[in-house]
Amino acid sequence: MNFQLSSTSSAGSFDLLDAQETLVTHFQYENWFSSTGTAILNENSVTISPRNIWHSSFDVFVNDEDRGDITFNWQGHILIRLQDQAGRVTKYRLKTKGFRGFQFMVEDEQHTTLMQLVPTFQWTKMGYNYGVEFAETFRPDTDLSVVTLLLACGYGANLYMAMIATMAA
Repeated sequence: MNFQLSSTSSAGSFDLLDAQETLVTHFQYENWFSSTGTAILNENSVTISPRNIWHSSFDVFVNDEDRGDITFNWQGHILIRLQDQAGRVTKYRLKTKGFRGFQFMVEDEQHTTLMQLVPTFQWTKMGYNYGVEFAETFRPDTDLSVVTLLLACGYGANLYMAMIATMAA
């Protein structure tokens, strides 16, 4: 089962598509210069917004309730912490692998790879699509916790790509 995060605009907004390329949800940034974005899944909303003015950490809200955060560590990894409906907290690490044809790897706390995001640049939208390939041992569904993780990974990958672009300029 593979998903796709498909860029819909040069502002960074993206669609989450399932294996049949059916729209699961759309993540929309508030405006061109905003770092706050929201997606709706059934009756639930997932919002990611900066926690501080330096944009070094971000909060993940599910139905206006703080359910996690996204931060960076000194190794260049993106750390994602999410709390599910039962109150269990799970930590993930989004890191790059490779140099030229790099991809993003998502690991759990035991450093087990759960999925990888393979970026392809879309010139027409001036953004990236990410093919999501799940590890054999990780079989997600389109429930709220997995969708929230995929949205956080797409958000984090977009942040990373924007940072790399500004460093290259």
